[in-house]
Amino acid sequence: MDGLYILENLLKVVKQRREVVVEAITEGAVQDFTAFRHLRGKLEVWDEIQSELRSLLKRMDMEPDE
Repeated sequence: MDGLYILENLLKVVKQRREVVVEAITEGAVQDFTAFRHLRGKLEVWDEIQSELRSLLKRMDMEPDE
């Protein structure tokens, strides 16, 4: 397997998982403030992972289209 293939697919998975968290926050599925903080923490982690993957792709000079 090519490293680029793996990175691009990981980026897609991260984007999908991030969207699930955003939907949970924005569509009112949050039960209380503790649950909201938990989801915000997850969102921050997905954002950080996405940023790191994009950075790796840029270093490879292969930034994918969004």
